[in-house]
Amino acid sequence: MIIMVHILTILFAIASVAIIKKKRYKAVPFMSWVVFLSFIGCGITSVVVSVAPQGELFLYPLLGIIVGFIFISVALNDFYSLVRCKEEIEGVYRGYNTYYGKNGVSMQSPVFAYTYDGTFYQEQTTQNMSYKLLTQNMKKGETYSIYVDPKHPAVFLLSKKIRVSSIITAAFGILFFIAGVSGLCTGGL
Repeated sequence: MIIMVHILTILFAIASVAIIKKKRYKAVPFMSWVVFLSFIGCGITSVVVSVAPQGELFLYPLLGIIVGFIFISVALNDFYSLVRCKEEIEGVYRGYNTYYGKNGVSMQSPVFAYTYDGTFYQEQTTQNMSYKLLTQNMKKGETYSIYVDPKHPAVFLLSKKIRVSSIITAAFGILFFIAGVSGLCTGGL
């Protein structure tokens, strides 16, 4: 498990460098900070586990706090997007990116092209959809209403509804975070 923390630290470091190089922190600042803070958290955990006497006792509590923080941040981003993505515009559906999970399960993130304040964007939404729902409801090249964040126009939503998955993600995040803090309070046991 300790090796996994070191690998996560390296992966979050690579993601942080990519965000900085491509200046994605300007388009999606909140999630960029989540990645940066996750890198810092995993880095601190790597150091504590490697250097502190009996540091491995703190591995699971620190990981619980980091995983809880990530889950809570993702849910907060979803809730905050509902508030900040308030300007309705038209976007052209260009297709989707597929992300695979375990056991052959996949989710699709629709990609839209749109112009906002004279700037052209081609971005994917953070709202994932099943392949069946996506192919039934959307056709490539057609125009649909999307909701754009006026301060960060690269961020947009397809629908302004609270998703059950966001509530579940927040609940798991709170549970992980509480478990990690209570583990630290009891000395990592």
